Amino acid sequence: MRARLILQAAIENLIIRAICLWLLLIAGPTCADTSLRFYYFNPDSPQNNLVRLKNDMQNLLDGLGFSVEFQPFARLTDFDRGLRKDRPSFVFVPGWYLHRYGKELKLRPMLQSVRDNRRSYRKLLIASRRFFNSARIPGRTSLAMTSLGPDSADILNGILSSDEILDTGNLNIVEVPKDADAIFAVALGQVDVALVSQASLKRLRAKNPRLIDSLRVLGESEPLAMPVLVVLEGAVATNRQNQFKRFMISTQDSPVMETLRIDGWSVHND
Repeated sequence: MRARLILQAAIENLIIRAICLWLLLIAGPTCADTSLRFYYFNPDSPQNNLVRLKNDMQNLLDGLGFSVEFQPFARLTDFDRGLRKDRPSFVFVPGWYLHRYGKELKLRPMLQSVRDNRRSYRKLLIASRRFFNSARIPGRTSLAMTSLGPDSADILNGILSSDEILDTGNLNIVEVPKDADAIFAVALGQVDVALVSQASLKRLRAKNPRLIDSLRVLGESEPLAMPVLVVLEGAVATNRQNQFKRFMISTQDSPVMETLRIDGWSVHND
């Protein structure tokens, strides 16, 4: 009798363990990805210290109410690879990236960033006063700029179509990770001209006015759409999307957003 009770208890214990293991296997995939991911790529941002940005943004996101891991990228290739491989939930991308890859990667716009009450910004064509004295740049011209993706040449031709200073059909485009790299390249005479955002030029002037004074503005681009906050379809529940959207709108006056020169959000125009 005692042996039978011991055997019965052992069998019940095994059954309980099996049930617990089964429940863990079912819950495992759900519990494994409790932290959502938020990827950031904006080479035209005046913020160049991505380590500081990551820490500041992560501290800001701690007040969200659920876990979101923030990861900024400096290079287009790294960002594009990470986005395709990891499929994060939320992404902050330039307008041209959304236009080029939105349908392919199932990127759905949530909010468009706003700066100075505008949903667009301009880039400036600059050259060094020391190395450039002509009214028009002759011959083959080297131009430093952040990437506009695989259609960089076509987009550049469009945004500078009315610029008679530069022959867009005779360009040697040198792509750099950040606007600051392009500014220093042209200031040091490593390239003939550079195309950089007004915000980056203004931010660098505050730190190094002598460097910026050594440059001259030759022209400006057509308006470019401000970067867009998007969600990847199927990557996160609708209630989380709405909560994240409301939170981002509430942070528009935060020091992090001021650093990024984002002072508001608007509904994206598809």
